[in-house]
Amino acid sequence: MIRIAGDDLNIENYIKVMSEGNPFGCRISSLYNTYDYRLPFVDYWIQVDDNKCVSIIARLETSFILLLTDLSDMEEISSFIRVSGAASIICDGKYEIDCALTRLEGPILSSRVIMDNPQKAEVIEPTVKEVYSLISKCASKNFAVPSYESFALDVGHKLNKNTVRIYGIKDSELISCIMTLAESPDSAVLGALATDPDYRNKGYGAFLIKYINNVLVKEGRAVFLHRAPDENIEFYNKLGFDLYGKWAEYR
Repeated sequence: MIRIAGDDLNIENYIKVMSEGNPFGCRISSLYNTYDYRLPFVDYWIQVDDNKCVSIIARLETSFILLLTDLSDMEEISSFIRVSGAASIICDGKYEIDCALTRLEGPILSSRVIMDNPQKAEVIEPTVKEVYSLISKCASKNFAVPSYESFALDVGHKLNKNTVRIYGIKDSELISCIMTLAESPDSAVLGALATDPDYRNKGYGAFLIKYINNVLVKEGRAVFLHRAPDENIEFYNKLGFDLYGKWAEYR
C-alpha cells in the first residue's frame, strides 16, 4: 500500500532510517530538507508491506526519485508511476519499472576515503550565475542545460538550506566547477562537474573532484557519483572511486 506524507503520516523518520548510506535515499532526504511536503510542487510517499516501510517515493514537479528495496512491490510501484504524470524517474538500476518512459542506465561510483591530491589551486565558492554560464558551455547529450530561471531558483534555495554546495576555480572567469546534487547527514551525491573546453586536460576537474570528496569524507559522509554510460570511464577509474551499483533513469 502506498501512503502519502501529511499531518497524519510523519515521513521524516522513515526517510532518516532508510536513506542511510543510499544515494537515492540521500537525494530524497536532501529534497525533504529543502522543500516541505506542504508545498504544491513536491510530494513524498511510503510503500508499506505488513506494517513495514519498504519503499519511499519523492516528487519534485514531474521528476520522481525512488528508494527501492528487495521488498518493494514493483507491480504497485509501476502502476503508481504510470498514473502519476511522471516525466522522469531515477532509481536503483537493479529494479525494473514497467512504464512507457525510455530507460537509460549507468554505474554508480562511491568513495569513503581521502584521495591524494598533490595538485594545487585556489578554490572559491562561485555564484550561481557563474556556474550556470560555465555548465552552459559544457552541454552534452547526457546533460541538457535547464533554463537559467529554474536553475537559479532551485540551486539558490538549496544553497540557503545547505543541501548542496559548489566549489570552483577561476582564471579571469570561472573555468571549472563541481557541486553536490544532494546532501544528507551521512551521504552526498556529486554532479555538475564542468570545465571550460579551453582549459581541459590540465587537471582542474580531477583536482576539484578530489577536493570536494576529501571535504565530504572528513565530514563523515559517503560520496556517490552517477557516471554517464560510456563517458569519462578512464577519468573516473584513475580517481579511485569504487563501483557501488547502477542507476536507472526513465524519461
